[in-house]
Amino acid sequence: MSLTSSPASARVLRFPLDLRRFLPYIGYHHVLMIFLVISVTLISILIAGCTSDGLAGIYLLSLSYVSNPEPSASNVAASIAEVAVNRTSMEIRADYMGMCLLVSGQSICSKNSGSLEAFVRRTTIGDESGDPLNLIHAAQKFREETVFVALLFISIVAAIAAILLLATFPGWHEDNTSNGSKREVKPFPSRIVSKAALGCLVVSCVLTLLTGFWQHLSSSSATTMVKFFTYGVATGHVGAGAMALGWIATFFLIVACIGLLVMILSISVLSNMVG
Repeated sequence: MSLTSSPASARVLRFPLDLRRFLPYIGYHHVLMIFLVISVTLISILIAGCTSDGLAGIYLLSLSYVSNPEPSASNVAASIAEVAVNRTSMEIRADYMGMCLLVSGQSICSKNSGSLEAFVRRTTIGDESGDPLNLIHAAQKFREETVFVALLFISIVAAIAAILLLATFPGWHEDNTSNGSKREVKPFPSRIVSKAALGCLVVSCVLTLLTGFWQHLSSSSATTMVKFFTYGVATGHVGAGAMALGWIATFFLIVACIGLLVMILSISVLSNMVG
């Protein structure tokens, strides 16, 4: 009885072996580039939150009405609760580039509040008042006047510049020795290019870190203010997905920055020892 292998199974077995041959050629700077690509991707998703139905779960702040607000002795609170008693069950989510509205089992995303308000009016049924406290306008003001997306764009540009600079680092190549034999060598990268890439990474790290702190602080403050000024009739929530994306991207940027700094210092020490 003889055992035979099909061409398909042979290709499957040969693929890991072929991949293993390239592992020695994956340099330290390639790992840093992978970290930076992950970070840029996460920041891009964060910026694009609430621009489509598929990204409605990525938001900085969500505002909604409370189903059963707690009773209050204040006449103002009673008046607000009376105005909002016939409201629709709606939630408005705001991110850097857009807003998403969830109302009556339907959702719509837009960059301006006008289309969302028109959607609420169309879906209002009977005696319901679509948005009595104008939470859509409040979310629009939060997006326009509180958060600042320009720093993230600059951070992405700086990270991409660092990736391009790291891509210029030399790799392994064959070199002839004095006796005529060949060997694999890998020269040190240029100090100027290395320091330029490090500078871009520092800029990207600082901007992303500042934006992360600011978006967390502004979203938390906005939720507290909404509850306070509406006397508990409306509530707000901080978007956990957006916060996670921001901090994970910052983590990868910091790791890449520290890794490049360690590489520059190590090369400097080795150069001094050889010199």
